[in-house]
Amino acid sequence: MRAFSRRGLLRAGAALPLAAGFAGRALAEDALSEVGPLEVSFVDADLRDEARGRSIATRAYYPAKPGRYPVIVFSHGFGGSLLTFTNTGRIWASHGYVVLHPTHSDSLARMDPGAPPAEAAVMRQYHEAAGAPSPQLRQAFVKVLDNPFFIDSRLRDVGVLVSAVKQGKGLDRAIVERADPTRMGMSGHSFGAYTTLVMAGALLSPPVSAPVTPGFAGFLSMSGQGPGRMALHDDSFAGITKPMMVTTGTRDFGAAGETPPWRLKPFDLSPPGDKYAVVVDGFAHREFDPAPGNPRGAALRVMQLRFWAGALRGDAAARAALDRQADASKPTDPVWLRRR
Repeated sequence: MRAFSRRGLLRAGAALPLAAGFAGRALAEDALSEVGPLEVSFVDADLRDEARGRSIATRAYYPAKPGRYPVIVFSHGFGGSLLTFTNTGRIWASHGYVVLHPTHSDSLARMDPGAPPAEAAVMRQYHEAAGAPSPQLRQAFVKVLDNPFFIDSRLRDVGVLVSAVKQGKGLDRAIVERADPTRMGMSGHSFGAYTTLVMAGALLSPPVSAPVTPGFAGFLSMSGQGPGRMALHDDSFAGITKPMMVTTGTRDFGAAGETPPWRLKPFDLSPPGDKYAVVVDGFAHREFDPAPGNPRGAALRVMQLRFWAGALRGDAAARAALDRQADASKPTDPVWLRRR
């Protein structure tokens, strides 16, 4: 699908940026580098949830330098695994964060045996269609996303990770020695953004059966969801009171015809105060983990890093810098930032 035109975006109730020259302006005016100063290591672990008889394959990116660092749990998109968003995980860790990437039960690489067999078959067929599914297969896949099994399982996965961080069990010693359980953030892409929104306080109807683990100080959603799908409605976002950043792109369309303005609804419908919305010109659904050096990706990550510093470290200067960026940003910017 093509990016929204200005007229189409105005009809949709939002104005997203159009194509524009960049030339690195956002970073040239910014003293914060995309890649941080810290050397990054990673380690994999299988965290065991005895209650479900499930192992959660998890990758942790962390600063090699000893110290105590805030923790970010990153939830992958539907069908993904711990191997997604590797650039983002490493870059965040290079700025002093422990970033945990769990593999959820819907992973095509490591699907949980407890996943509903019919839904698992549809997921595999959709993946094998290589981006060109039939209308019938697309409709079947969209229906799979509505199955509450998957969001419930993900919420339980997050609970296991939080317990492991707090208790220092099941994780490599390097993670236990670096992770600060008093400063935790939640992030994710696509269905992982859905997971993040629910963790942030978005209410579903019918409600989830799994517990929502408390204790997160900030939430960063990439290519997330608005009302009318997956048990979300207009009032779902009224309970999101903590800092939140939502992200989309002008080409960020979904399997059910989801649009960029729809993905910004959690920003529009949540209470004001430390809420941010980012729109990246030209970015499609799978383009939010670019390699370092991508100009728009770098500008996006500077905003993300300032958000995390404010939300997880209480860095007033970082929050003020992010607010100044938002106040100066315009819909025609290559990366448009707003705040409420």
